[in-house]
Amino acid sequence: MGDTTVEVRTGPVRVSGYAIKLRRVVNAALRDQYREKKISAKKINEQISDLNAKIYSVVVERFEIPKEAIINIVLDFDVEEDVLKINNINIEIFDKDEILSKNTTNEVKKILGLT
Repeated sequence: MGDTTVEVRTGPVRVSGYAIKLRRVVNAALRDQYREKKISAKKINEQISDLNAKIYSVVVERFEIPKEAIINIVLDFDVEEDVLKINNINIEIFDKDEILSKNTTNEVKKILGLT
């Protein structure tokens, strides 16, 4: 069936919105296979929901990453007979660094003569 490896990226998105974005990019990548009835959109979307729940359990529940943080997910997968076979996943978290932000702001203010 769809035995070619697919890589999708959410691109930088807030943690609060990664699930919708991941579902959107996977479905976009598989659009032609859905249209040709090679795979079941319903079954694939059930698996995406399960994947999103697993990511949520780690990102939000385990590591307590705030919803405002920025996340980028790269997912590498195959689809074989309505099964989403994940080969690799890479999750990048871009969180605000309070100390670095404060120090950078203070240094720029010094240079600008604002302190």
